[in-house]
Amino acid sequence: MVFAARVAEVVIASPDDTDRFRPAIGQALNWWNAASGQRHEIVLMPSGGQHRTAGAERLNPSAESAQIVDRSDVFIAVFDPARRDVVQVMGDVDRAQRAGKLVLAWLLAESPPSPDLSADDQAWVGDVTQRLSKAGVIPRYLGQGDAHFESRLQTAITADLTHRNLGKLATEFERASPARRLRIYRTPVALLGPQIWAVTVVNHSASLVVGLQVSVGAVDSEGRARPGGAKRSRQAIAEVVAKLGVGRWPDEHHPLSDPRGAVPARQPIFLGSRMDLLAAHNILDFPRWLRPDQHASALYSLEPDASPNVRIRFEDEAGDVWSRVNDTEPERVSSKPSSSAEPRHAGVTGE
Repeated sequence: MVFAARVAEVVIASPDDTDRFRPAIGQALNWWNAASGQRHEIVLMPSGGQHRTAGAERLNPSAESAQIVDRSDVFIAVFDPARRDVVQVMGDVDRAQRAGKLVLAWLLAESPPSPDLSADDQAWVGDVTQRLSKAGVIPRYLGQGDAHFESRLQTAITADLTHRNLGKLATEFERASPARRLRIYRTPVALLGPQIWAVTVVNHSASLVVGLQVSVGAVDSEGRARPGGAKRSRQAIAEVVAKLGVGRWPDEHHPLSDPRGAVPARQPIFLGSRMDLLAAHNILDFPRWLRPDQHASALYSLEPDASPNVRIRFEDEAGDVWSRVNDTEPERVSSKPSSSAEPRHAGVTGE
């Protein structure tokens, strides 16, 4: 059956290797989709990616961990008393909470007090429960052992995805929608040199974006930061003009080009001509605001075997401040209280 729905990306995190539970969690999410997805117009999709297990994430204390949390819509923290290290997952719980994600916490233990828990386990469960409560998250106890684990998961998902939580999720979808439409494009410009890249920020939304800040760094092929690896292109203007007179542009690397290297003729595009490249070379800095359908580009010179890592920070028309890195989902950094939020209009004076 085909139906319209929003896709909520779900990250499943634990401080240890609980891979034996993850297939069951993925199956339980699919069960909820089949049972309730059409009614609520939401589909839960376990977060995927390279080197993931059963569509779930094992989070390590790294930048990759933060990126995984940032792009999620629902964050499920799984705690197992057989594994006592909870610091990393609690850090990710706090990060997800600050970003406005829907956070669920499941403990693979009986609800205390329980005769099935040792005194040591009782103390551990009490500590985890206290940490979660302090973070504003009410944990759910899934019990111990593998018997009927799938049905216990289904019960937990149904109980946690209340109308209130689903309403919060839908609200986050609506709030993040304009922010998702401020996009970052990284385009290699071989015409000007093997390590010249154009960084473009495009406002595809229908709202004005203000307070724009753009920071460009470099990473290697494994995503590790290359300090000082990206700098503004400083080629002499005469050299740039000479290079622009040779070769084809746009080429096959342009983000909007088809396999032949042709860009659409009847829709707004960026970097569509050699003059656009010249303007990107000469621009002093990115503007602090972008109107709807407006863009800005700048050229950067990168070290060999490096690619751009672009972070933007901006404010939407409701006064919410967002951060985004390359193609990851935007993260809300702060919100303006609804009583003081005054939506802006796209009109700007004083150009």
